[in-house]
Amino acid sequence: HAAWSSTRRRLRTPDMARGISCLNPRCIPHGTNLGSPRRHARGVRTTGAPKRARNPPSSSMGNSPSRPGSPSLAGPRAGTPTRLRYDVSTGVATDDAPALAPDQTPAASADPFSENYASVMLQGFHWRSCNARELGLTADRSWYGEVLANIPALVQTGVDAVWLPPPSHSVSPEGYLPQRLYDLDSRYGTKEELKTLCRELKAAGIKPMADIVINHRCADTQDENGAWRIFSNVSFPPTADVEPGKSFDRTWGPWAIVKDDPVFNGEGNSDTGESFPPAPDLDHANERVRRELTAWLNWLKNSVGFVGWRFDYAKGYGAAFVKEYVDNTVGAGAMNVAEFWPEASWEPDGRLALDQNPMRQSMCDWLDRVKASTAAFDFATKAVLQEAVAKNELWRLRDADGKPPGLIGWWPQRAVTFVDNHDTGGTGQAAGSDSGRMKDGSDFIGGGSYGQGHWRFPPEHRMLGYAYILTHPGIPCLFWPHAVRMPDGRHGDMAAEVAAMVRMRKDAGITSDSRVDILVAESDVYVARVRGRQADVTVKLGPRYDFPAEIMPAEGGREWKMCASGKDYAIWSRPHATRA
Repeated sequence: HAAWSSTRRRLRTPDMARGISCLNPRCIPHGTNLGSPRRHARGVRTTGAPKRARNPPSSSMGNSPSRPGSPSLAGPRAGTPTRLRYDVSTGVATDDAPALAPDQTPAASADPFSENYASVMLQGFHWRSCNARELGLTADRSWYGEVLANIPALVQTGVDAVWLPPPSHSVSPEGYLPQRLYDLDSRYGTKEELKTLCRELKAAGIKPMADIVINHRCADTQDENGAWRIFSNVSFPPTADVEPGKSFDRTWGPWAIVKDDPVFNGEGNSDTGESFPPAPDLDHANERVRRELTAWLNWLKNSVGFVGWRFDYAKGYGAAFVKEYVDNTVGAGAMNVAEFWPEASWEPDGRLALDQNPMRQSMCDWLDRVKASTAAFDFATKAVLQEAVAKNELWRLRDADGKPPGLIGWWPQRAVTFVDNHDTGGTGQAAGSDSGRMKDGSDFIGGGSYGQGHWRFPPEHRMLGYAYILTHPGIPCLFWPHAVRMPDGRHGDMAAEVAAMVRMRKDAGITSDSRVDILVAESDVYVARVRGRQADVTVKLGPRYDFPAEIMPAEGGREWKMCASGKDYAIWSRPHATRA
């Protein structure tokens, strides 16, 4: 097997009973608590490229914190579980919470979000869905009609929840500059079409999720100085304290905008998050604003049919308000996810840093502040994964503790993994444009202008990305242009490959808290073993083609069966042994 291990290290099988074969350094089961707090490298690594790409210098990283929704079954633990936090300012992991007795470790059954552990999400739109009919991307129907027509295909693929676009009238066609919240006739379709879509999705066993844009809102009326700071709210229903037939003041004035908004000069409280210059930042510290936003969310739930939320730009307002909106509407057990996008760490030469602990710690801290009432998109996994496959640096996919390097390595039960979305993917072409081609020569439907192109996964390696997220812990989120055959038949092969991997995940019983053992992580090959509820799964990524039998030993007549494969990836499964 010299071609397999060009570093001359010998494969060994220290625990054949568990079917695990490892290369040095010793593989460490995901979820293992490695004991007492340890000192970590201060700050972000700024070292040069490793001399031997197969053996990068290890950077000290933090432990997987014991958090709500972190069941003890995630892996064997050494000693008493502790909650460890990586301090970005000092670079030290510290024990910031009392130790839990072993029987106090939160189990999946105690986590209200646990019913979502086995879910597969789909982003049910792309950046140009709002103009799909005009661009000829649908069969002369609205986007809501397009999703409705594809419900049978979504069921066949194995989709459990669909994230739909922002529902309200918006200044921008995509919906991310909302204005009239209760007006649901948008560029995606009519209110009645949306209600029908939500009803039919639920009838098919799929949860409809609304894209909630409440960090900011566009005013519709100018004040006495000509500034757009008045929200007429003409469609707002009367509140419970208004007598029937009596008029009431629906208007929001400058008091509903934070006072430190750099553009719109509000008169409310200070902003509790980051600013969003294109539109007035709403004052979530104002009780009336929160009460009326909550009423709108409950209207979307009760009158329209949504059962979960995707919180847009969650960095823009305090995490405590996100928890309040969840608790007072759909509840923490619903399929909720937030777009909390922290900055990755970069080397001075522009390369992605080896140590992404500050990024994933930021996500863990935010999840702590919302009391785990919602999941978060795993931007850390996306950062490392696309860098690893693009540059043949698959060693990046194992951190210094032997765990996955993203949020799924620390808090997988609240991590929603993805390859691309309407922000990151595509070429950045405007939603209304019908021209332009990608650098690789493909047009829109072939994979181009379906997103803003902020941080695109390498198109030629997309299937490696899906092979990773669909075999690993976390809740995977598919992207419509990748997972659904487009009207002219393109993307059919990609959609079929994605569907095959979703079926594999479902058949094996892989969930967000499944255990993963990383067996090999070198420049041109990555191999991991994931334990599902019904079967073990082995996934191999990378161009190295030889595969020694020792990696996947047969046990008790149970052979490994290939269930999905493609360029530079392969996936095998093997059912668990039946008990006598």
